[in-house]
Amino acid sequence: MEVIELVKIILTIYAWAVIGMLIVFLCRIAYFYEKTSGQRVGYYFLFLPALLLAAGAIWYLVYDREFIGRPISDLLLCSGGVLLCLFGFRLQELMTGERR
Repeated sequence: MEVIELVKIILTIYAWAVIGMLIVFLCRIAYFYEKTSGQRVGYYFLFLPALLLAAGAIWYLVYDREFIGRPISDLLLCSGGVLLCLFGFRLQELMTGERR
C-alpha cells in the first residue's frame, strides 16, 4: 500500500468521524429540545440519514476508495444528506418558533 493511499484512508476515516460526531450533536440537541420544550421533534428520525450516509461511505470504501462514479453510493449519500438537511431545517423552524 502506498503512502498516498494510506493518507487517503486516514483522511476519509477522520472526515466521516467528524460527520458522525456532528450528527450525534444534532441528535442530542433535538433530544434536549424535545424534553425541555414538550414539543415532539422526532429526534430518532436522524438514524435514517445517518444509516444512509454510513451505507454510502461504506459502499465506496468497499468497492472503490475514490468517491467518484458509484451511482448507488451517490444515491445513498445524496438521500442521506437531503434528509439530514430537511431534519435540520425542521428543527430550526421548531426552535425559532416557525417565524415567517
